[in-house]
Amino acid sequence: MRMKSVLALGIAGAALATLGAAGTASADNHVGLFYNSNYAGDQAHFYSNIPDFAGYVFIHGQPIKNNAASAFNYGTSTATIYFNSNYAGTYDRLAPGTGETRLVHTYNENASLRFS
Repeated sequence: MRMKSVLALGIAGAALATLGAAGTASADNHVGLFYNSNYAGDQAHFYSNIPDFAGYVFIHGQPIKNNAASAFNYGTSTATIYFNSNYAGTYDRLAPGTGETRLVHTYNENASLRFS
């Protein structure tokens, strides 16, 4: 649980950003999830694919799974946020440098994240 929190906060991001293999972190991957709409409230940053947000928490301890209201893609890869775990169900896709001030299909129903 502690390691998941550290990854969610992005503290380990600099070290992970050098890996680059499929399923691992890459300098191209960086998405921020926000607890409130309009990129407000608690936040968490991810640099690699997450098949299940269970166990990940925002900075102040709120679970991330089914609690993200907005997201921004800071990276250069496309980020897809899925309704279900293991990259399934409806999704919100964020092109590089774009975001959703209020997630359309996964508002407070986010379970996984994949970069492509």
